[in-house]
Amino acid sequence: MSVLDPRSATVPDLTGQVALVTGAGRGQGRSHCLALAGCGADVAALDVCADLDVPAYPLATRAELDDVVAAVEGTGRRALPLVADVRDAAAVQASVAAVEDAFGRLDVLVNNAAVVTSAPFWELSEEQWTAVVDTNLSGVWRTTAAAAGLLRRSPRGRIVNIASTGGVRAVPEFAHYVAAKHGVVGLTRAMAIELADARVTVNAILPGAVDSPMLAGLADELGLTREDVHKRWLHDQLLIEVITPDEITGALLWLLSDAARHVTGHCLAVDGGALAR
Repeated sequence: MSVLDPRSATVPDLTGQVALVTGAGRGQGRSHCLALAGCGADVAALDVCADLDVPAYPLATRAELDDVVAAVEGTGRRALPLVADVRDAAAVQASVAAVEDAFGRLDVLVNNAAVVTSAPFWELSEEQWTAVVDTNLSGVWRTTAAAAGLLRRSPRGRIVNIASTGGVRAVPEFAHYVAAKHGVVGLTRAMAIELADARVTVNAILPGAVDSPMLAGLADELGLTREDVHKRWLHDQLLIEVITPDEITGALLWLLSDAARHVTGHCLAVDGGALAR
């Protein structure tokens, strides 16, 4: 019986491997990119780098994406900036092709890109529903489908989808977001089954209230302070504290470690105990 190096439980050795992170320009995506580079991976950082009609709040800029790339390169790893909208199949496929051209492989995919708006379901516009579902759910399918061939050839392919506690329970006035994140949970499990023969693991993280530009943007859109939005999300948590992006990154690194090599089709909550209620 082999003895696992306890350091691999939290600090995976990704030397020589390549990771693709969507929604990489700021917030959780930035945190994920820097941590992956710190573990030895070269990083392809993808973001839309443009404001959209939905959501109304500003999204990451090209300058922010370039800053992430510079920070990755500052660790001694290679970095590739990719500007694409995960709702655009051709752009996603071109991005994955660019990863193969630049690095010749792909070992880790982190589906992090997401947007949010809020309203009672009967007040949601077609544009709001479509933007949230197409980004948060179809974007995960679209990106993973494009990358599946490369991941299946990896000696240890790993996929981690950033879902939400809203992926396993209902949240009022977020019906479109809840529907999309429930879809991500189901998609994660289906992908895990279909990729098991290639030894590719597929898991999801269910964050609670994370201090992020997305949550701050939602506050602005609703005319609320950031503190008010935090209270709105935090009241369900047993540990009444906003979760930092690096805590989600910590869960990501564990799922990429040797300690989690037999973990697949799993949804890991990092939610301050919200789902315990």
